[in-house]
Amino acid sequence: MSNICPRCKGNGFFKVKESVSNQVDQVVQCPLCNSKGEVNDKEYDEYYDSHPQLKSLQRKHDGFN
Repeated sequence: MSNICPRCKGNGFFKVKESVSNQVDQVVQCPLCNSKGEVNDKEYDEYYDSHPQLKSLQRKHDGFN
């Protein structure tokens, strides 16, 4: 089963600042989903497992309180 990529929110890309001194947005391809916008269950779970502060968001997203 596929889930929307939590890193790029399904876009396949996201914006980052070029540098601290140069605050210009750079568009980069999402390495988590390989710019597909979707990840499989394993990648999805690994993302949230590596970011403990996001666990509560995952439970809300999955319909748990």
